[in-house]
Amino acid sequence: MISASPQTDYIDHMTDWLPEKREKRSFSAESIPDLQQHINHSTELNALLDRFGDEIEKLGLVDGYLINLRDSDTEHLISLKVHLTAEFHVLEHTYYRYKVALSGDALNLNARAFHSRGIVQCDSDNGTDIEKNLLKLWKLQEIAAIAILDDDDFSQAPIGTLLLLKQGGRIDEHIFVAIEKLISVFYKPLRVALENSFLQEPSDHIESAPPEKSWFQQFSAEMNNLTSTETIYQMFATEMFRQFAFDGVGFFLLENDLLLNKRVEAADPHYQDISEAWEKYLLGNPYILDTTDGGISHTFLKNLPLIFHDVQTIINLPMSEKDRHALNILRTPRTLLLVPICYKQNPIGVLAFYSLLEPVNVSESDLHLIRNLASFFGAAIIDLSRHAIAGDQIGA
Repeated sequence: MISASPQTDYIDHMTDWLPEKREKRSFSAESIPDLQQHINHSTELNALLDRFGDEIEKLGLVDGYLINLRDSDTEHLISLKVHLTAEFHVLEHTYYRYKVALSGDALNLNARAFHSRGIVQCDSDNGTDIEKNLLKLWKLQEIAAIAILDDDDFSQAPIGTLLLLKQGGRIDEHIFVAIEKLISVFYKPLRVALENSFLQEPSDHIESAPPEKSWFQQFSAEMNNLTSTETIYQMFATEMFRQFAFDGVGFFLLENDLLLNKRVEAADPHYQDISEAWEKYLLGNPYILDTTDGGISHTFLKNLPLIFHDVQTIINLPMSEKDRHALNILRTPRTLLLVPICYKQNPIGVLAFYSLLEPVNVSESDLHLIRNLASFFGAAIIDLSRHAIAGDQIGA
């Protein structure tokens, strides 16, 4: 996969980012040769994606877009260029590298466009309840997904999809014609660059990263020697609070396609009532594996950490009612860090760290360390569960 933007994208103050203003222009047949000459010899995938995005924005025909390319190794579409509508620019880093499974996700608009090798549209009048809710959440009137393919050789599988976002008006025929002209120009350079790229998450090898703290190996060994889930939760939370200035952490594990809260730990007795209130609320409100269900499920599906600073500033951005209620319980924390719990690099749950009074500075090395420790936590939970099952079978 791609040489991605720096991992520090995940720990930026999201409100510090301002969208660049670009001059809009029309796209004509006369401009195609110049554009082709400029990009045909480009082999750097990110540069091509940036130029593709620039050309879409210059058209001024849609209010946002996502360019998704296929990872043939994992059979996912991965969002590699994200330009959301103006008031939601702050969330672009969040949706960068979001994954859609090409198998088993038949209802997804991008997957449908990819498999049909055509265009799939959804507007506020037509669509499933999930699609209509999505449009309402993002204040869109219409969205459309277009397969990125070779218009000279329809037998070739698409290399990805382009998702178009429209707030006012419809995505009509003249918009599709202009966009398809752009696709025809960028298809071959993108295909070549994609074939020469190694589509790999920048965090895929995080478990092999060198430990950042001297106590790392000792901590992981102690975790594996614990004999109850309660002590695993307590030890992990205690060590996290000792190393980082978070005020609490929630543990969510996957069970029957739901992310269930297993425990909430507070760093200080003064915050125990907040943790208990959140835990009580979550008891009857598990997260489903649906991006519209909130940040917990989003982190799990994306298998990458998400961090927000000064959550007060994003409280009015699109989020599920579950998240909105949770943030109210947590008194709109200054920092919210969501980290996937992995076992053998596959997500099995999510950790939700929060700080109530002061922002927490999480450096890139800190983030690596937390991800490593989360993986050891996941391994300890899985190993203990297996031992418990084996004990039950012997007892039977």
